[in-house]
Amino acid sequence: MTSYLGIDIGTSSTKIGLWREDGTLLAQTSADYRLHRPQPTWAEMNPEDWWQAVCSATQAILSASGVDLREIAGVGVDAIGWSLVPVDARGESLCAAPIWLDRRAEAQAHALRALPEAESLVQLVANPLDAAYLTPKLIWLREQQPDVYQRAQYFLDATGFIVQRLTGVFSCDFTQAYGYHCFDIRRERWDERAADLLHLPLEKLPALHASGDLVGEITSAAAQATGLAAGTPVIAGCLDAAAGAFGSGVARAGQIADQGGTAFGFSLCTDSVVVEPRLIFSHHVVPGCYLLQGGTVGGGLLSWFRDTLGQVEANAADLLGVSAFDIINREVERIQPGAGGLIFLPYMAGERSPIWNSDARGVFFGLSYQTKRGDILRAIMEGCAFAVYHNMRVAEERGVSISEWIGFGGAAQSGVWCQIKADITDRRFIVAKRADGALGDNTLGLALLVAHAVGAEDDLAQAIDRYLPQRTVYEPRADAHALYRVLFDIYLSLAEKLTPEFAHLARISHTSH
Repeated sequence: MTSYLGIDIGTSSTKIGLWREDGTLLAQTSADYRLHRPQPTWAEMNPEDWWQAVCSATQAILSASGVDLREIAGVGVDAIGWSLVPVDARGESLCAAPIWLDRRAEAQAHALRALPEAESLVQLVANPLDAAYLTPKLIWLREQQPDVYQRAQYFLDATGFIVQRLTGVFSCDFTQAYGYHCFDIRRERWDERAADLLHLPLEKLPALHASGDLVGEITSAAAQATGLAAGTPVIAGCLDAAAGAFGSGVARAGQIADQGGTAFGFSLCTDSVVVEPRLIFSHHVVPGCYLLQGGTVGGGLLSWFRDTLGQVEANAADLLGVSAFDIINREVERIQPGAGGLIFLPYMAGERSPIWNSDARGVFFGLSYQTKRGDILRAIMEGCAFAVYHNMRVAEERGVSISEWIGFGGAAQSGVWCQIKADITDRRFIVAKRADGALGDNTLGLALLVAHAVGAEDDLAQAIDRYLPQRTVYEPRADAHALYRVLFDIYLSLAEKLTPEFAHLARISHTSH
């Protein structure tokens, strides 16, 4: 029976899933690696770690599944966004890659926003001139590491880097290209005038492709490294948020995917270009569709709590043989909405949309002697949900309609967190599941995208509906929403009023370092 391999390059690990054409998950595995933070606003990774993870995890999954290599009809790759990977002519990375969390290029972004042509650049790509994007990072590289900049044969993103390692082909897909402000998002091509204005060499940007385009085949070298058969087709791939949105069931205009993992945010499917500089905009993997996105840095906060303050949960998890997150969820379930009056701003490493503030930091507001550990944990969950809701409100201000809200990622496995999201937004929160009760995910989305590329699936929207037949629905509760409406106003007020203090604290911190 035909099968498809999906490779998901995340911030903390690479996950690989091998799927049968009937929607059965044959095998799944992952390989971890490290995120490096050499300076407070830096977040970088070694691209070679991604490749080593792909090789080891692919070998493991092929061994565990026992699949006949000839049955694998194709490979799809997704990866984290806004990751700048300069490579030489052989595809070897030349330096550590600043990723989506990295905000080292704030000065460069500020200079771009001061250009007379700044608004035209925003309109061209339908995205703001912010430090997280690839354009400021590339300018930073040109100014701070000119030797690397000059030596680079191509500037790739994380998806393109892995696709090149698999196929030898240098490429960039539409869902990743929006990181550059010389990408014409409407005409789906590099714009020479914008590139000239930014002094970016177009010859160092790879050829553009739709996510489902077949761009190459597994080379003999990649076959030896991964265990895959040489000649296996590989698609151009996509942004991880796009694969996750599709894999969760979002394939039609009005549907919105809520991502809860190392990154938090949403992806709202539209059928036309929407320019809202407070948010993020990209192509979707579904032809003719786009994604209006809100992205926060609040993901991974429960991991931070577990590692920093959660020794009780960690020890109990070891003794009971369960996940520390299961213990945390049970603790939060016992706490009433509002966390005893505690409000949390989840800006642990600056914040992306909609405030775009590199200086912002995490804040607990309302601590008292009555505050319990469970209050702190619930406030973290509520704060992350407030951050996403803030983005949703901005999207709705643009007149974009939301028909169905679907959750995916690790947070979607927490019933209490799903209920918090429904209560805060006053919307039904839906978790789409496979027939076996497991959640849809990135590798499922990639598998269907590959199936479509090789001609095995005609309609992507119908295909994902068929593969996710079950729905768990969390209905909003009126009394909880009434309380959250008041708390959310306080949350917004705090974010606004603390803006100058965030900047002041950042100046002090930079001086002390």
